[in-house]
Amino acid sequence: MKKILSLLIAAASLMIVLSGCGTPTLTVSNHHLNANALAVTVKGKSNQNQVHYTVNNGPKKSVKTDSGAFVISVPTKNYQQTVKLTADGKHQTVTVAKAKVVASYQKMRASYNQALTGSALSTKDQKLAAGMAKQAAQLKKQSQALKSSKDTSVAAMQKKAQQAMALKQEAAKLKQTQAQLAPAMKQAKASVKDQLLPKKPQTGIHNLISTNKMVLRANLNGDKVLGIAMMVPVSSLKHKSELKPFIVSFSVLSESVGANAKHVLKKFQKQAKAKKSSSTTAPKFHSNGLLFSLGYSTSTLYVFITK
Repeated sequence: MKKILSLLIAAASLMIVLSGCGTPTLTVSNHHLNANALAVTVKGKSNQNQVHYTVNNGPKKSVKTDSGAFVISVPTKNYQQTVKLTADGKHQTVTVAKAKVVASYQKMRASYNQALTGSALSTKDQKLAAGMAKQAAQLKKQSQALKSSKDTSVAAMQKKAQQAMALKQEAAKLKQTQAQLAPAMKQAKASVKDQLLPKKPQTGIHNLISTNKMVLRANLNGDKVLGIAMMVPVSSLKHKSELKPFIVSFSVLSESVGANAKHVLKKFQKQAKAKKSSSTTAPKFHSNGLLFSLGYSTSTLYVFITK
């Protein structure tokens, strides 16, 4: 009888242990995630085969666990997001902070494409284009000053008419110079056509430019640029002939989102040198309120831009 009782107690104990092993579990590594350039990663563990989740009460999605772990990628937005996770009755909630808007896409595109096209001109034509831009800015300033003048005396009106005529003549000369430069600009634009930003990009995370020398990926919400990732093969940074296009593109991109290109390049060079003597990721640096983050893999350099 004692033997049977002992067996029953042992069996009951085993059932308790086994039932404990079957209790659903669900944990996350962080309940609050800061926004980054493209997407944040929600990491967690569960003893279930699948974890279900929704983002801001949207469509229900699922992710499979691998050795008890799971990873969910959530694109950052310009508003806070709430990720609700469930696994067989267990619940967890993760908040994702909103991303700040880096720039207006169309303004960035106009600046980037114009500057990149200009960089493809000959040195002589670049100087001519720079002079034209300076002259156009001066004419615009003079025209605005002329329009704002409120002096209605006869002498003032006569002087105003003379100045207006002079401005008209200068504008005509500028237009003529622009016409002379037009063929060179057309040729320059054709030479960099695969490196120009598209007019109507898709909302979300997509490649804007993709060549064998560079991939430019952005997180967009309409005209709002929430983050940018520039990816360049490490091999192309080892040769001067291939390094120049990267420097030009990186400089132009930095300027187009409002950063100081000279400052950014100086910081980048300093951090790139630091990387050669360290196995850790190069530190981040700022310019005009923008954050530049560098990352490396064995084959690729990553430059992330956020605000």
